[in-house]
Amino acid sequence: MKIAENDMPFELPLDRECNVIDFHPSGIWAIEKACGILSHPNRNGENKRVLLHSSYDFDLEKYHWVDAKGNEREFYLVHRLDSATSGLILGVSSFNVAEKLKAAFLNRDVKKTYFAIVAYNGRPVRPIWKDFLQKNPSKGKIRVTSGKTGDSAITSVSMQRKTPTRFGNLALLELKPKTGRTHQLRVQCANRKLPIIGDRTYGNFELNRKISKATKVQRICLHASQISFSIKVNGESIQWEAESAMPRAFARLLH
Repeated sequence: MKIAENDMPFELPLDRECNVIDFHPSGIWAIEKACGILSHPNRNGENKRVLLHSSYDFDLEKYHWVDAKGNEREFYLVHRLDSATSGLILGVSSFNVAEKLKAAFLNRDVKKTYFAIVAYNGRPVRPIWKDFLQKNPSKGKIRVTSGKTGDSAITSVSMQRKTPTRFGNLALLELKPKTGRTHQLRVQCANRKLPIIGDRTYGNFELNRKISKATKVQRICLHASQISFSIKVNGESIQWEAESAMPRAFARLLH
């Protein structure tokens, strides 16, 4: 659902495939990001599509621009989504609120829910996944591996649906990460022989090609569906929840 422009204090210069789906009067925006869109520009200046068509300050983690009326606008990112992942991403137009919300993410006080379609191996899915993840940059790209050391990654997992298809058994997983590591959900699924459909880094490449050719679903099937949090700003309590519907492409694979 797209929120009406007159419900917002000003318009964001969003990419054409991204929408504001909710807004809180304290200056918090919930945006539905399309897959293939970067949360912010790359430092190397690669010409790729990004969330907002404006300048970006990497030190302050904010977009900034001058609108048509000459007003200076700011939009702070408080977390990220992989470019391949679709769904909810939050931004804030108030520095004070942004700092409070960043702290909530850092302290794991923000609840997030994702949905993923995976190739299902038939084994029971444990409700809690724990791993140690390490980032390994190579040639400008990041690949994450798991081992006995690294950053702790914890996710709560629930099987929502199992579906036999012409491509084998697929499953819809509800994933609730307790930590926010780079590529966390993608690597944790792959580690358990449950590769996310369409994942070009950690997935089953042969299966991805078959599904893409037959269904025209040419994306990773990972979607950030829900975010909720409670923060205090200047003594006022803000409780908020935003939700993004599952993409239609998911239904095509699970019918």
